[in-house]
Amino acid sequence: MTSLWALWQAAAARDAEKIVVIDADTGRAWTAAQLTSEAEHLATMFRGPYVPICQPNSALWLATFLAIQKIGAAAVPLDISLPPESQRETVYRLGARPKPSICCVKLTSGTTGGFKSILCSANNLQADGEHILRTMGILRDDRNLAVIPLGHSYGLGNLVMPLLLQGTTVICAQAFVPRQILRLIDEYKVTVLPTVPAILRALAQLEGTTKPSTLRLVISAGAVLSAEVAQQFHHRYGIKIHNFYGSSETGGICYDRTGTATLKGRSVGKPLAGVKVQIRRDGRVAVNSPAGKATLPDQGKWNRFGELSLLGRVGEVANVGGKKVVPAELEAALRKLPGITDVWVTVMNDKRGNDYLAAAVETKRTRTEIEQELLKTLPAWKLPKAWLIAPALFRSDRGKLHTTELRARLSVVT
Repeated sequence: MTSLWALWQAAAARDAEKIVVIDADTGRAWTAAQLTSEAEHLATMFRGPYVPICQPNSALWLATFLAIQKIGAAAVPLDISLPPESQRETVYRLGARPKPSICCVKLTSGTTGGFKSILCSANNLQADGEHILRTMGILRDDRNLAVIPLGHSYGLGNLVMPLLLQGTTVICAQAFVPRQILRLIDEYKVTVLPTVPAILRALAQLEGTTKPSTLRLVISAGAVLSAEVAQQFHHRYGIKIHNFYGSSETGGICYDRTGTATLKGRSVGKPLAGVKVQIRRDGRVAVNSPAGKATLPDQGKWNRFGELSLLGRVGEVANVGGKKVVPAELEAALRKLPGITDVWVTVMNDKRGNDYLAAAVETKRTRTEIEQELLKTLPAWKLPKAWLIAPALFRSDRGKLHTTELRARLSVVT
């Protein structure tokens, strides 16, 4: 068995009759004792160094994860849309488990279109969970609403580990629309909502809604949250959103403890307790933590509040008429404008091979209005040559901007 199973046994033993999981789709509640019993039953069915989990958010997902820890194998969370043959191929391609301490494999998109596997030990996941609990103040008696996938790095750190470490209850939701999220929060007395900008944007725009009485903490991660959305959400519900920045390689990195930095759109907060963050000479973010160590492709800087401001990714620089411009500079300027809820800026090439900037902007404002605002702070040559302006941009099923589709829609303006 892995040490995560032992940690769960200790947490469950504190109150075996405490409800720790509720399947919102069916309304079934599971006590710690029942979840343990289900995990022990499932453990008799699994074998091999790697065991895939390809299920929607549910008590069964959590019991399966625990069962894998009980037999000392490594869990491989997979996207539920993956066909059975692809599931088998993915696990086969992992090869031999290099160390018996590996208890989970995170899969992320690779640069060549395949996947990148990140091998995590029980100590890595435990450290990430402890950093999150200590920094965010998530308590044993809190109720976490699981609308993000349990098997993603964000879900593992903010939903699975609080359950395993201290028995924090998870309300599992498989399918939902924004208004249903508010109903689930009210019905199950949810106190903590870890989610993504796309969901927060939709919630902020709902008419006729009020603050759920039990909700005390709202966390945003997985993509950039605009100040516009944070302000809309705060105005509608009276709750500040807290930016959270992390990576699959290192777990949680930075967090906005007060919500003020998120509201003003200035940063992703300060490093989590137990996490060391440095900015290298090339501007890249380097993380050293018991949860993982990596130099990331993200570039950043420290602001005057000691918070990390992200500046984009390494390698994206446009040469416009012999002058260098970084897309992140234009993206940051666009995000500061009122009425803009999301932005994506990239470098493209015309038929002659010349660089130009292209911008996709989620707003109801016109291009003319936006350009006039930008020219107050930027020279004309730094403005995009191609624009895609729409009230709602293309998104993936995970709520992130669908950059492949956006790039296809952007074209040279002649």
